[in-house]
Amino acid sequence: MAAQNIVDLPPHHPGMAELHRRVSNAFRTHWIKHPDKKPQKLILTQKQADDLRLTQLYGGVSIPGYAPEVGKFNDRPVEVSATTAGVLVAHDGTEMPLADYDKMPTA
Repeated sequence: MAAQNIVDLPPHHPGMAELHRRVSNAFRTHWIKHPDKKPQKLILTQKQADDLRLTQLYGGVSIPGYAPEVGKFNDRPVEVSATTAGVLVAHDGTEMPLADYDKMPTA
């Protein structure tokens, strides 16, 4: 008999992992180029913001009582806009389209 899943997992949507990878790669790229600066914010659609939060919940399943802060990722605000394709706003206001960060840029 197979073991029952005893953990209530959040819902999964196609594209969630890709979104998390692109957001993480954009943050990493910003920090590599500007080690002493923080990005201003993320601008995402409502669906992207919801999916990003779900990926954070999946990451915290094994941590009792863990709940990621709503409206933040890596301690930066997440702004919702219906007109964005998804961008990370750099410390200087430059928009970094998440579509450009499916893979880390080569050095």
